[in-house]
Order: sequence, then structure tokens, then C-alpha cells
Amino acid sequence: MPKKSTSNLENELKKSVSIEVFLQEHQEELTVSDLPTQLQALIESKGLTKADVVKESNLNEIYAYQILSGARRPSRDKLLAVCFAMKATLDETQTLLRQSGFAPLYVKNRRDSIIIFALAHEHTIIQLNSALYDHGEAVVE
Repeated sequence: MPKKSTSNLENELKKSVSIEVFLQEHQEELTVSDLPTQLQALIESKGLTKADVVKESNLNEIYAYQILSGARRPSRDKLLAVCFAMKATLDETQTLLRQSGFAPLYVKNRRDSIIIFALAHEHTIIQLNSALYDHGEAVVE
């Protein structure tokens, strides 16, 4: 069964007679795996290895492996570095940010616009940081 869009689920939630009924009827669509599981699935879907991601993330190697294993919870910027290393799409990045409790990238925010542009053009983290620096914005560390 195909998953429903977020807006469809939200409409159904608003119309539901009780939260219990809604949760029961939509439990498959509401199940979200933890961040390490999501990252591993994305790494595999892109034909990468954890070592590839760690190398391309420009993060401290130990710290990056701790993020991928779930031993450390990344900051928003560290998660963005991992997304760039995985060559995640904008949609994949937005999903990971939201599901990790971070604000999604917002096009009206100057720094986020640069990040969105870099994602859309498949830039590396080094290219992104160069663009951020050139425009007077904080680099992703």
C-alpha cells in the first residue's frame, strides 16, 4: 500500500474522532526508524560505505562514525555534513532534518539558501563551505 502524503495524513488526523483510532489506522505510516537506521538505509541505497561517508563528510573520523552508529547525536550542521557526504537530495536531507528534530532548510534564510543551492547542484561539503565563506556565512563544521 503506498504511503499517504503528509498533507493527507494531517487532514485525516483533523477529521479523526480520536487519536487512538488515528494512530491505529495509520501505524505503518507513522513508524519512523531511528537516525542510524535511516542513515544506513540511505548509504546502502546510494551504493556507498560508511567509510566513504566519513571521508567525504569532512568531520572528525571518530565523531562521524559515532554519528553513523548512533553513539552521538549530531548537531544540525553535522547532520548536513553527513547528508552532503552521502550525496543526499534536498528531499532526503529535509526528511532527515525533520525526523531528527531540526528545522528543515528554509529558502528565505540566506545561509540555508546557499545550502539548498549546493545540495541541488550536488556540491561537496568543501564546495559548500567555500560558498558559505565567500558569502560571509558560517561554514558547516
